[in-house]
Amino acid sequence: MSFKFLNVNPMGKREEDCVTRAISAAMDIDYYEVKHKLNLIADLFDCESLCVCCYKHLLDDVFNLDRIESYHGITIGEFLRRNPYGKFIIRTDGHLTFAKNGCINDTWDCSDRIVDIVWQVKELSLIHI
Repeated sequence: MSFKFLNVNPMGKREEDCVTRAISAAMDIDYYEVKHKLNLIADLFDCESLCVCCYKHLLDDVFNLDRIESYHGITIGEFLRRNPYGKFIIRTDGHLTFAKNGCINDTWDCSDRIVDIVWQVKELSLIHI
């Protein structure tokens, strides 16, 4: 398990945008595109764009990611030691982070935070015809 500083916020700001940063980095989608999608969902559900219901809807229903809830209660560091390969968006109380191949990619090392929900990001493979 390791940590790598990563801030995909185009302005380089370190603000409370962990949801947008984590989803953008994990899905390899432009930061502003993710922000736009969250704003559309917020309008639909009449809530704040960084509300849990918004990003759960985006990850579960729009991106159709596999949600893993069986690791609830262990630290992010322990989760990554048990799952050293793959891409994951990990939710803790008040934070969303992105990890790839055992490395947390975020603006701070949150390895000691307790896992709530994990979404696995599957790599798309190209089919050659």
